[in-house]
Amino acid sequence: MNGMYVTDGETEKTVNVLLNGEETALAFVEGTEHEDDASDTVAACMIVYACDDRTSFDRAVDMLYNLRQKEMRKNVIFLVGNKSDLVRSRCITTEEAKAVAMTYDCKFVETSVVLNVNVDELLVGIVKQLHIRSANYDDDDKSTGCASSSKSLLTKIFKKHNISKSCENLYS
Repeated sequence: MNGMYVTDGETEKTVNVLLNGEETALAFVEGTEHEDDASDTVAACMIVYACDDRTSFDRAVDMLYNLRQKEMRKNVIFLVGNKSDLVRSRCITTEEAKAVAMTYDCKFVETSVVLNVNVDELLVGIVKQLHIRSANYDDDDKSTGCASSSKSLLTKIFKKHNISKSCENLYS
C-alpha cells in the first residue's frame, strides 16, 4: 500500500517494494530539519538533484560532504540525478555526477520521474543495499576482540566480501 501520512507536522510518503518475494515498506521523510537525529533513525539517504540545475547539484554535493563528515558509515547513500530526459537543457554530465558519487562512496542513478525511467530500479536498489548493509553489519557485530580485528583486516586485504566499488551497480 503506497500512501502519504502526516505526523508531527512532517509529511511521510511510503512505497512498498517487492524483492525476492519479501515486501519492504520504504518511508520517505523530506527535508533536513532533524538532520542531527538522522544517523540514529534513518537507514538510507537519497540526495536528489535536477540534471538541468547546477545549483541543485551543488547543494547535493554539499549534503554528501556533510553526511560523510558525520561518518554515517552504516547509512546507504544514493545520489540521484532527476530529469535525465531533459537532454537539451542538461548542465550536469553523467560523468561529473558519477565522479562525485565515487568520491563520496555512494550509489548513483539518473531518473526521469515524468517518464518513469529507473524509478523502480532505484527503489529496488535501495532495498537491496539496505539488505546488504544489514547483513554486513550483523556479521561485524557477531565478532569481537582481537580475532575480529584480524578478520576485518584480512577481509579488507583479500576482499572476502564481494564489495563492488561501482557507484552505478545498485544491486551489489
